[in-house]
Amino acid sequence: MVRVIRDFRPNIVINHWGSIHSGHGHHQASGILTPKAVQLAADANFHPEMIHEILSESALPPWDGGGERVQILRLERGSESHEGFRLPLDQVSELYGKTWAQIGLDAFINHRTQGISGFLGSSFLRRSISLVAEDGGRFDPSTLAVSFTDWTERVEQSTCSQVAPMCRARDALPADQKILSARAAALALNWKVAATELAEAAAILRKAVPRGFELLSSEASLSQDQLFTFWKAEQHVDRALSLAAGLQLTAAADSNFIVAEQPVTVQASSHCRPTVECQLGKIELGDRDYSNANWFKEIGRQKDSPDDTVLSIVLLPDIPPPGPLSPQLPEPYSLASVVEPVTIGGYQLRATAPVTYVATTSTTLTRVPLRVVPAYTLSVEPSQTVEVLNAAHKPFDVLLRVHSYSTKSVNVSVGLDVPDGLRASTPIDVTFNGIGDQYAKLTVTPPANLAPGNFRITAYAKRGEEKFTTSLEPLPSVPTLLWSEPAETIIHAFDINVPATLRVGYISAEGEPIPDALRRVGISVELLDPNTLTFGDLSKFDSIVVGVRAYELRPELGSANKRLLEYVSQGGALLVQYNRDAIWDKLQPAPYPAKIGSPTPRITDENAHVTFLRPDDPLLNRPNKITQADFDNWIQERGLYFWSDFDSRYTPLLSMNDSNEPALNGALIYTHFGKGMYIYTGLAFFRELPEGVPGAYRLFVNLLSATKLK
Repeated sequence: MVRVIRDFRPNIVINHWGSIHSGHGHHQASGILTPKAVQLAADANFHPEMIHEILSESALPPWDGGGERVQILRLERGSESHEGFRLPLDQVSELYGKTWAQIGLDAFINHRTQGISGFLGSSFLRRSISLVAEDGGRFDPSTLAVSFTDWTERVEQSTCSQVAPMCRARDALPADQKILSARAAALALNWKVAATELAEAAAILRKAVPRGFELLSSEASLSQDQLFTFWKAEQHVDRALSLAAGLQLTAAADSNFIVAEQPVTVQASSHCRPTVECQLGKIELGDRDYSNANWFKEIGRQKDSPDDTVLSIVLLPDIPPPGPLSPQLPEPYSLASVVEPVTIGGYQLRATAPVTYVATTSTTLTRVPLRVVPAYTLSVEPSQTVEVLNAAHKPFDVLLRVHSYSTKSVNVSVGLDVPDGLRASTPIDVTFNGIGDQYAKLTVTPPANLAPGNFRITAYAKRGEEKFTTSLEPLPSVPTLLWSEPAETIIHAFDINVPATLRVGYISAEGEPIPDALRRVGISVELLDPNTLTFGDLSKFDSIVVGVRAYELRPELGSANKRLLEYVSQGGALLVQYNRDAIWDKLQPAPYPAKIGSPTPRITDENAHVTFLRPDDPLLNRPNKITQADFDNWIQERGLYFWSDFDSRYTPLLSMNDSNEPALNGALIYTHFGKGMYIYTGLAFFRELPEGVPGAYRLFVNLLSATKLK
């Protein structure tokens, strides 16, 4: 957080989760830490090495708001009291003809994860929003817009009063009127006048502060923070001028997958509005500097005009790994960009654009960033397997898809590196004639006396002395982005008792990993589609599992709930995993009253101590004896959306709490209903089972066996 603040250098920070003390613990932590991060960003003694870690236009000293306090605001949502400044979200934009709220929703539609489309009609996204000073003071909305006149007055009161002969800040004053005139012209769609006025404003600003060698002789005239603020404002004016002029500079590569020493062709072009006079310059590959991280060199040029430039570029050797800030960026730094000098109304600006790749499908077109990839990657199946220690250990196959991003024709050796004690079959040679896939099947043999633990089997593709061990797979929600991880199969070896012929029906919401995790220990799992759920024979299952958020995401489940309760009353076990409070409290699908309530109960500490309320209960003892050790090595959290208020006919089994918070007993609860058993759990099995956590496996099998073992 401190890195981001020092890099962006804001005057105002909106603490999105300020004053939020319920719901996701991660959200609460963000709200608590944001003010601390603002404070630490101004502390020169806090991580001074960050100056050398971040790419920026200049070194990054601590940031205190440029001599003025950084304002921290929080959001007040949906309230009619409005302590602070109510944002004019319902105001219609003069330029776009839509309200700002509608424009925001238009942008929100592009969010491609977390099922956002289902919320677009929600009143949640149409609530009024006010900005409130987090310290309880009065927020002045005029601070949201600072003119060059305001900036000049501040500079004159501070620096200029001491070094008046060197200070040219007052020269910036006429820029404000030019900008206002440009705004009026833009609203009238008179882009020629708007561009002319903005070009004149930009020329005025260019003369108002020292530059280049002047900084060496008159650096005392303006502080670094004052210069930074001014230069950022200049960038905004240049951006406005580019928009008014209709200036578009684009650069598209013929591939977004970049392999070392493999040339890439880039086609670039630029243009302006016909009514605006632009002098377009030569398009070139950008230089590598603090603000422009180009890691390519030009090796050829096939065409050379502003409306059609074609370059051949190749990746420079020994590019550094991503810095510590990279994972925190909304978008990665561009590996390459093009630049072009453009003159508008006598003012020359430097246009720049990242080199991207246009990824297309039958229905979409998306510009995606360039990405450095290995020459060869591997997809491994299975990614995980479970070896039950008290069972016989048989050889198993590992299936590999080897992908070549390289255009070279070559033979590659494909094999497996296994830990001591395990054996792998002999490596296989495959031949590539360029980009494409080849397949291989190898075998792993575990030892008869396999020890408990996790064992990593790494797949590799070897070309000469180069060894490639990376897996790159498209993200399901954003297929143009690739998820990188080691190409490996993990063996989870632990003791567990699984009843023979245990048969489970599973009501999955969206791509849940638990069914596959259960199959790894030999459980027969059948996914229940709407027809089976509504009309099928449910009595053939020993237990039925309702998946995470299924009542929210499976629309037929509400009407089928009666059938599920009938299944329980006839002797089945129904295991319901967490569902969110709004839908749960509305439907009340359990046999007796039970609510999740608000704030939603959850345990965010995955190591939180667990107390057994009924240690002798069968669910904690058969077929696996559950102990404290079974709650070791959990990941991310204990659980979420626990029941907070439930009928006395339910029996809670566990109690737990986050540090300095009251204990919660709604994580695992059951009741006998007719001849069967109804179980609700908010424990994060959907996180633990895919990671092979032994205790989570043992407890889940106990719940599935609730009515099979009597």
